[in-house]
Amino acid sequence: MTTADVVACSELFVERHAVRRAANSLYPANLDTPDVVGQLLSDWLSTGEGIVAERDGQLLGYLTGRAVSGLGGIRMSFMWEWAHATRLDAPTTLFSEMYTAWCRLTGRPETTLHMAIIFADDVASHDCLVQTGFGRHLIDGGRAVETSESPDNRVEVSRPTMEELDVANEMEARLHAHLDAAPIWRPKSPGGGHVYDQTWIERPSRGLFVSRSKGQITGFISAEAGAQDPKSLMSPPVPHITGAFLTPEARGTGAASSLLTALFEWIDDSGWKSATVDFETSNPEGSGFWLGPAGFTPLLYTMVRRLDPRYVKGA
Repeated sequence: MTTADVVACSELFVERHAVRRAANSLYPANLDTPDVVGQLLSDWLSTGEGIVAERDGQLLGYLTGRAVSGLGGIRMSFMWEWAHATRLDAPTTLFSEMYTAWCRLTGRPETTLHMAIIFADDVASHDCLVQTGFGRHLIDGGRAVETSESPDNRVEVSRPTMEELDVANEMEARLHAHLDAAPIWRPKSPGGGHVYDQTWIERPSRGLFVSRSKGQITGFISAEAGAQDPKSLMSPPVPHITGAFLTPEARGTGAASSLLTALFEWIDDSGWKSATVDFETSNPEGSGFWLGPAGFTPLLYTMVRRLDPRYVKGA
């Protein structure tokens, strides 16, 4: 793939994404023009390498990736969701063939971790990645604002007071301890997480709610507009759920649904029409809740493949 291919590749992505957005309004319109996508591809290709697939002069697909640092400083070879696309009528094995060709450009892997973000409706690419040794790591999900079930009247939910922010931060730390424990064992992210301060009470783009039982805080949920990482979900800004946690004794009491109801009432009152969330697939409590009673639909899958470090120079 060269800079001369960028226009055709960006047009292919926009064509495919238009079909996707017509079927699912949770995807925003920020990647709807070849100019926007073309600029992303040009910038990405400037320090990476890519592959194009053609048949009888017609572009069937493209794929481009490069080495970056992520997941707490781990070097990985990475492909954004806009950094690859195939025609709807392309062979189902095309993504696998392009990934194979891309890996063979240098002959040796640059990193011990390969990561790709794909759209949830792209079943063919997902299956190709699984067959090539990838597994799901993260799911980005979305949900439209809709009439929610009435919260459990036994559960009190409200914004925290300034004095209660310390408790919210303690629960944020407990959430991170949960994510660092079995069976999740997420990659370490030094400096990650949130510090809940006065802005989480006052800033219109931030929402923080806590649940209480017998006067004690039992959980929290937070969201911030525009906090998404993937470009396809980022703009225009919609709230992204940045944290949620319940104490063990509060689980199964209706506190989770009450917190979610309060959050979506704030989202609705603020004029937004949807929200997003991301979670580790290895988190049984999180994935079971977000894709179950919380009502979120998968929009993106982050797929990961780990390589034997003996094949990587300098690993």
